[in-house]
Amino acid sequence: MQELGERIEMICHFAGGSVTPCRFRWQNRVYHIVRVSSSWESRRGTVKFYHYVVRTSDDDVYEIHLNTEAMGWVVDCEYSSGA
Repeated sequence: MQELGERIEMICHFAGGSVTPCRFRWQNRVYHIVRVSSSWESRRGTVKFYHYVVRTSDDDVYEIHLNTEAMGWVVDCEYSSGA
């Protein structure tokens, strides 16, 4: 696992009060999300965060989150697929 904490650009789907990440741009590359493996919510004070573990079309796995106060996305870490 490599911890990152870097901002990303995200295209996502908002429907029925839920957020589904679809693809993101990070380090001048576009990553297509093929599956959300898990998701959860957290809070820091009044700020809500939506967290996701996603798998991309290249079979890479990332943990990302949405900060609802800043309305910005961050890639928190990348998991090695070395299996």
